[in-house]
Amino acid sequence: MRKKPNDLGPAARAASLPAALWQWDAADMAAQIRAGTVSSVEAVHSVYERIDAINPRLNAIVHADRERAFEAARRADALRSASPDLLGSLHGVPVTIKLNADVEGEATTNGVPAYRSRVAREDGPVVANLRRAGAIVVGRTNVPPFSFRWFTENPLHGRTLNPWNADITSGGSSGGAAVAVAAGMGGLAHGTDIAGSIRYPAYVNGVVGLRSTPGRVPACQPTADPRLAGLQLFSAQGPLARCVDDVELGFRAMASSGSCDPTWVGMPLDAPDDAAPVSVACVDEIPGIRLAPEVVRALGKAASALQAAGYRVERAVPPRLDEALDIWLAIVMTEVRMGMMAAVEATRDPTIIASVRNMAACAPPPDLRTYAAAFARRDALRRNWNAFLDRYPLVLMPTSCRPPMPWGEDLHDLERMQMLLRDQSPLIGVAAMSLPGLHVPTGIDNGLPSGVQLVAASFREQRLLAAGRVIERDAGMPRSYDALER
Repeated sequence: MRKKPNDLGPAARAASLPAALWQWDAADMAAQIRAGTVSSVEAVHSVYERIDAINPRLNAIVHADRERAFEAARRADALRSASPDLLGSLHGVPVTIKLNADVEGEATTNGVPAYRSRVAREDGPVVANLRRAGAIVVGRTNVPPFSFRWFTENPLHGRTLNPWNADITSGGSSGGAAVAVAAGMGGLAHGTDIAGSIRYPAYVNGVVGLRSTPGRVPACQPTADPRLAGLQLFSAQGPLARCVDDVELGFRAMASSGSCDPTWVGMPLDAPDDAAPVSVACVDEIPGIRLAPEVVRALGKAASALQAAGYRVERAVPPRLDEALDIWLAIVMTEVRMGMMAAVEATRDPTIIASVRNMAACAPPPDLRTYAAAFARRDALRRNWNAFLDRYPLVLMPTSCRPPMPWGEDLHDLERMQMLLRDQSPLIGVAAMSLPGLHVPTGIDNGLPSGVQLVAASFREQRLLAAGRVIERDAGMPRSYDALER
C-alpha cells in the first residue's frame, strides 16, 4: 500500500503522487484540486485518456457524456477560484454511475434493451448527493440485465472483462463499476447490492466495496417500478474504490441526504468507538460448506492483521447462513415471479433467462403462506444475529466460499445452481439480514484477487471501515492496472 506523505505541503504532496492523474486515489485528487495544484479539467481529461486506452479491451463504461463532464469540470474549477470555501468533499473528482441509477437526460437501461427509452428527467438521490459533493460524472458502468447476476454481460452492451483474467467473471451486478475503478477509469464508482452485487465484484476485481445498511443511502428511482418489500429490505447502495479511504469519502457523500426515499434514515454516520478494537468473530467454518484453501488463507491473513492491531479474534460460527439463504430465496424469488420473470423471458437473452430460472427453481413454491412465513422467520433469525453482534461487534467472514468463478457458472443444471448459492451464502445471508458489509482485498492468491468480508451491526459502517484499514495496510494489494500493463 502506497504511503501518503501527509506531512508535506500540497505542491510537494502532488509531486510525490503517480505521474498520471488517473492513477491517483480519489482522496488525493480531491485534496489537490482543492489546493489548486491540479484542476478538475485536468483530472477529467486524464481519466478519459485512460478510458480511451483500456475500456475498448474491458468494456466497463458503456456510456459517457463527455461534453457534459467537461462543462461540469470547468464550472468546478471556476467555483474553486471564486469561492474556495464552498467546495464539497468530492469537488472536481471523476466518478462513475451504475446503469441502474437515474442520471438526468440519460436512459436507465439496467442492461435491458426494452428500457432504452427510460430516460430520467432528473438525477436520482444518490447521484444528486454525489454531484452536491462536487463529483463529476464521467460515465455509466455496465450491468447484467435487471442487475440480477454475478456475471456482467447483456444484449445491449456485451460482456465486461475482469482485468486480472478475462476467463474469470468480472462480477455482478456492479461488475462495470468494479472493473472501472480497478483499471483506473475513475477513482470512485457507484454500486448497488441485493445479494452481493457490490461485494462480489469488489472481490473478483481486487478492490474495496461497501454495502451500506439499507436505508442509509437513498434508493428511490423515479424511472423504476415500485419497490416490493424484499427490495426495500435487502437492497442497498454504496461505493467501490481502490482503497478504504476513498470508499469512506464516497460513502459520506452518498449518504448525505435522502428524504425523497421513505426508507432513508438520516442518522449520524460516526460513533465514538468506531475505531476501537473490539471482539471479532472469525468465521473460517460454515456448516455444510467447504471453504476453498484460498478463502481460508485470506481469513487467516486478515485475522492476524486485526490481532496485531489489538482486536480480540475468536473462531465462531454465526447464526445459520443456510436459513438466511432460504429466507432470501423465499422472499425475493416470489417477488421476481410476480413481475420481473415475465420481463426476463421477454428479453430472449439466454444468459439471464437460464440464470433466473435456475435460481427460481431453488426457491420454495410462490404462495402467500410461504412468503409471509419467510418474513416471520427472518425476524427470528435477525434477533439471533443481533445477539451474535452484541457478543462480536465485528464479524470476519468469507465474501464468497470459493475463488472467483469462471464465466457462466450459473447457467448449468439445478444442482450446480444450488452449490453456487451455498458458496455465495455469506453474501446473500448478510443481505437477507439487512446488515452492512465491506469487502477488503488481502492480496493475490493463485493469480487471482483474494479478500474477506467484514460485517457489523446496522448503521455501523464506520466500524467496518476502521477495521478495513487495518487489513488493507497489511495486505500489500497490487493495483490491477500494473498487471494490465505487463
